Amino acid sequence: GRCRNANRSDTPPVYKKKGIPMRKVILDVDTGTDDAIAVMVAIQAPELEVVGLCSVHGNADVAYTTINTMRAAFAAGGAEIPVYPGAACPMVKGLYAQRRPLVEEPILAGKTVIDGVEVSINPNLLPLPDRPKEAEKKAAALFYVDFLRTAKKKVTLVLTGTMTNLALALTIEPEITRSIEEIVIMGGGIQKRNITAAAEANFFKDPEAASIVLNCGAPITVVTLDATHSSSQTKAHEEKIRSIGTAAAVFTANDIHVRRESYNRLQPLERKNTAPIHDALCVAYLVNPSVVVRSEEACCDVDCSDGICEGALLWDTRYFHGKANVKLILQADADILCDTLAEIFREGGAK
Repeated sequence: GRCRNANRSDTPPVYKKKGIPMRKVILDVDTGTDDAIAVMVAIQAPELEVVGLCSVHGNADVAYTTINTMRAAFAAGGAEIPVYPGAACPMVKGLYAQRRPLVEEPILAGKTVIDGVEVSINPNLLPLPDRPKEAEKKAAALFYVDFLRTAKKKVTLVLTGTMTNLALALTIEPEITRSIEEIVIMGGGIQKRNITAAAEANFFKDPEAASIVLNCGAPITVVTLDATHSSSQTKAHEEKIRSIGTAAAVFTANDIHVRRESYNRLQPLERKNTAPIHDALCVAYLVNPSVVVRSEEACCDVDCSDGICEGALLWDTRYFHGKANVKLILQADADILCDTLAEIFREGGAK
């Protein structure tokens, strides 16, 4: 496996292909299959140095997302990358009776068997081997505070689940933003939503946390559902990635396969036989910004009410709007996304 990600020296490692320092990243994930892909891509990308992984509630209970995060890291060669268990519930939402009933999520259910492996979109446990190294004892929010307080180089945070961990850390120590280079978030939607008619799931499941993060003052990029849907993957993309043959590539291809089947059946998209792999786009953006077709500097917040718009991403499009606090990624290129993942898996599998 790669040991590079455990490097904490003052001199950043160099990405030899381009002769530039690697970007230090922390991933905060509710793993989930597309979170697992994001973890694998980040670990195998020569441009990135993964210094920590945090789990959080979301796609499943945090006990499961922690195990799945460790399994995904191990499958990609990250046997020694520390995994910090995160928050088990939202900051505020669960405290009020009127907000406790869960909106029935449009679950993309169903399973399929590919080469003898049973695959589904978000099983409690991913079909990957366990990692010998256990999770860390320190909670994810405290890891953020301790690590970012003392970081000598700025760190990029990639949040692909609920934002509870980072919001808690920012509440404890707002000054940690000084050590943050960029926060890349998978969440929200302008024309696209999923869990309700108004909201995307990551924002809906902890709106207060999302609002705290969006308004923390650090540079923020939001990879919206609009972008992930616009870069949905096809059967040709699936086959291209599968042909690489590594564990990470095959896992990704299998996920694209079952997602295409499930979206066709339960949540049809504009382009039939395609499916988004939401969280992977966040990492692809860091490695290859040309994957972005359209973005906007925007003044954004999150609806934290208990009404019909709870968790909605609010974009102030008035001429006299407030100061832009977010870079919204609204459209991405499916072919460039596929090519970026394929190149990373090819290079990562050769290590």
